[in-house]
Amino acid sequence: MQGNPKVVVFGGTGHFGARICRRLSKQQGFELIITSRSAERANQLAAELQAQTAAVSGAAIDQDSPDLADQLRALNPNVVIHTAGPYQGQDYRVAEACIEASCHYVDLADGRQFVAGFDSLDAAAKDAGVVLISGASTLPGVSSAVIDEYRDRFQRIDGIEISIAPAHQTPRGIGTVRAVLSYCGAPFQSWRDGQWYTVHGWQDLRVQRYPMLGRRVSGACDVPDLELFPDYVPGVRTVSFHAALEAPWEHLGLWFMAWLTRAGLVRDWTRYASSFSAMSERLIRLGSTRGGMRITLRGTAADGMQRVIHWDLLAEQNHGPEIPCTPAIVVTSKLLNDELSAPGAYPCLGLFTVAEFMAELADFDISVEAS
Repeated sequence: MQGNPKVVVFGGTGHFGARICRRLSKQQGFELIITSRSAERANQLAAELQAQTAAVSGAAIDQDSPDLADQLRALNPNVVIHTAGPYQGQDYRVAEACIEASCHYVDLADGRQFVAGFDSLDAAAKDAGVVLISGASTLPGVSSAVIDEYRDRFQRIDGIEISIAPAHQTPRGIGTVRAVLSYCGAPFQSWRDGQWYTVHGWQDLRVQRYPMLGRRVSGACDVPDLELFPDYVPGVRTVSFHAALEAPWEHLGLWFMAWLTRAGLVRDWTRYASSFSAMSERLIRLGSTRGGMRITLRGTAADGMQRVIHWDLLAEQNHGPEIPCTPAIVVTSKLLNDELSAPGAYPCLGLFTVAEFMAELADFDISVEAS
């Protein structure tokens, strides 16, 4: 990539966007532009980060603006990182504006339909000669990297079990709260024993054991991996995802709320996201700063014997939110260095290695082990 590249971060003052901006500001070789609906907030964060590099500025952009593509052209970015969730129910207007403005696009989307349907932009992206990547986050970015890390140890992978256990004291942005509530009690399809099976958000309770965290109650959540991995891993018979909250009372509360939705008493819990977010902040000290993730692969090894591999991640000191931010940073670096150059629109599957992911997290109290 020639000249002085520019990276624009949509939602750059938000929960994940600000973290990404702080980390990008420590890197060299490009100009960072922080955007927000509020010029004051964008400029305030830019001024804070200018102590690390002069190549950072702020700008006001509303992604709902009808002239979004023109606003992007005025900034002339090489890469746009879209962090303004929640992505559940969101359309592709930011990615489409990037096509019109002839710039690459990366998002942190965790919405199943958003990521799974992203290839609908593939033809337009190829015509424009740009790369659009959705789901450059924990799911499916990190989860697919782990699968690729161990894929060659199996003759066939039969089962993929993924669970995330966030620290209770980790701050939660309003977008995260809305995403959590968006599928509370909602039915969705999960791939089990070679067929699609209906489960409901925050139900299908299980007790998950994390070697470094202990036991936690977990519930089913609707994520892109459930849709993508039956094709990404040919022959896999079961793909599951559960989230395990640290506070059992919090988790059982979501389970009960899910039943209220299933009974038709509450149709949309996202209407109460602000109230739940405020309550969560008041109760944030009632837990720890330790969170984690476990991915279990089950299948048949080359010798015909059954094999099980557990990949465990531990995040301490409330560093867990850095995990979903990291794939977008790694992928952006690859785009700036022309390491990802094939035009098109696709989910973040197999675009980086576990080693690349962990190298980007070297400054944080995050570790992994496999058994």
